[in-house]
Amino acid sequence: MSTPTTVLGEIRPEHDCPDGFSLVTLHYVRSFALPVGEVWAALTDRLERWYGRWTGDPASGRVRLTMTDEHDTATTDVRILRCDPPHVLVVDQDGWQLELTTKQVGAVTTVELSHRHVPRSETSEIGPGWQYYLDRLDAVLTGRAMPHWDGYLDLADEYR
Repeated sequence: MSTPTTVLGEIRPEHDCPDGFSLVTLHYVRSFALPVGEVWAALTDRLERWYGRWTGDPASGRVRLTMTDEHDTATTDVRILRCDPPHVLVVDQDGWQLELTTKQVGAVTTVELSHRHVPRSETSEIGPGWQYYLDRLDAVLTGRAMPHWDGYLDLADEYR
């Protein structure tokens, strides 16, 4: 299978690292010609279509998430740290600090995903994974074919 041609993420240095740690943020930006409410629904209520199925009561601040694609089927705990619909969602997914923000300008909604405090040694594994999942989000929102995991690991060098 060929390497996917998609929008790459960016590796940003972390400025609040504990001494002796080399941590970075993986940062991604995607834009959609859709209203912010529709994009927000895909990021939350319809998460199952591209990322994973959650169970539990989000109002409690905790849910369980089970991945729903051929790449991963793990179940993890998710703590909701901040939720300001339809613009900000910050969660701790089994130790991963994830920040999603949305902003609509005119007819275009931009999504920014930041995965904070990633060990520099793990970026080549985690980076292609987020690219894959954001391509799945893109497929859901645009009606394109759902991507397959094959080939995404070929992007590992882009995240070293």
